Amino acid sequence: MAVMAHIWEGNRNMTKRIVFTGGTGKAGKHAVSYLLAKGYSVLNVDLKPLDMPGVNTLITDITDSGQVFNALTTHFGFSGFEDGAPPSAPDAVVHFAAVPRVLIEPDNKTFEANVMGTYNVLEAAMKLGVRKVVIASSETTYGVCFAEGDKNFHAFPLEEDYERSDGQLRIVESRQRKNRSRLCHALRSRRLCSAHRKRDRA
Repeated sequence: MAVMAHIWEGNRNMTKRIVFTGGTGKAGKHAVSYLLAKGYSVLNVDLKPLDMPGVNTLITDITDSGQVFNALTTHFGFSGFEDGAPPSAPDAVVHFAAVPRVLIEPDNKTFEANVMGTYNVLEAAMKLGVRKVVIASSETTYGVCFAEGDKNFHAFPLEEDYERSDGQLRIVESRQRKNRSRLCHALRSRRLCSAHRKRDRA
């Protein structure tokens, strides 16, 4: 929560809009409630609705890139139609949506949701010029949970700087995030990134 508490600095008078993927989940619903209490406007993007006053859920399959792009450029609720203009991209995206562990979905579906889903969210956010993206992970990153055979960890308890080993899905997600960041930096240096152009016009 501390990370999300400092998503923005400076002017807090304007209501910031957050698209939150996976807000119906065990951790997501608490994070969404926290953000609401801080005064943010939140759109929940999930396969299941969230029963929380003030939060609309857009039923979205994040493995479908078209649905993700649409979710990041839609009104958060009916009141948005009163603005008289198409919705803009959100101020931030918080990405929690994932299959949380093995033996819930077949492995290929878990890989698709966790890896391709993350790719789609990052791709849409970057191309739409979203400046802030927060991605959640879990202890499965370290390759200790649900590992077969020897659990080759060199220290316990695990800490934040622990070298990740066999958590292949999360490693791929981490590399995607780094690659997206590098690509957006390269695009900005060539003045092609929409976020850069918007900043220049401001």
